[in-house]
Amino acid sequence: MKRFIKLFLIPALFITYIQSYGLSIQEVKEIRCEINYIKTILKLKNVEEIYTSYSEDEIIKDFNKALIDIKEDNYYNSGAHKISDLVNKWGERIRERYNEIIVDSIVIDLSENMSYWFNNSGSIYTSYWTNESKLIYKSTIAIGDEEIGRGTKIDKYVIGEKVLKPEIYWKQRELKMPYGHLVNSFGARKLDLWKDGEYTLYTCHGTNATTSIGKHISLGCIRFHNIDVLVLYELVEENKTVVVVKE
Repeated sequence: MKRFIKLFLIPALFITYIQSYGLSIQEVKEIRCEINYIKTILKLKNVEEIYTSYSEDEIIKDFNKALIDIKEDNYYNSGAHKISDLVNKWGERIRERYNEIIVDSIVIDLSENMSYWFNNSGSIYTSYWTNESKLIYKSTIAIGDEEIGRGTKIDKYVIGEKVLKPEIYWKQRELKMPYGHLVNSFGARKLDLWKDGEYTLYTCHGTNATTSIGKHISLGCIRFHNIDVLVLYELVEENKTVVVVKE
């Protein structure tokens, strides 16, 4: 009898508990539809173009002009701020509707240059390998460049801080690059990655260099299309798990 309880009853109860925890399959489907809805709106508004403003060649060509704009404080990307506020309001509505965490864990697969976002039903590894029904969303990313010794590190992190409108302070030139500026390499959103209570200097963030997505090109950070990181920011909370794997 004890053997039966140990081998069959306890695992069955555990599986029942896991299946009852978190979003239902129907809710996952609804959230996927919501994501597709907001992405359609963002594509119609040319989000990538609003955040980058220029092609990569033009960014290099007008680099000094961009720095002058920052120094003279005469740059304000109203389009980026409007998009930011639009998605933030959408996120508030979604969180109120489901009244719980949407994305509980994120897997970054270096072998595929992909990110996978899961709800909190079962373990992250069970979800990643066997439970497609709990997959909220997936997106192509850019990762670190191993050839220069800056590959994205395989490890387990937590999101230490979510930055709604990231700015960059360029210490060498004593310049603060404002949100939405073409020289601001963080793009639309930034999620800082922490390990053992300390900031690792790695982040998940948007990018102005949209053609870099899918490549091994960063200094270790995880780059998303601006549309994807806008959505991710609204669906995940601080202290949630980010696991970097390579299979």
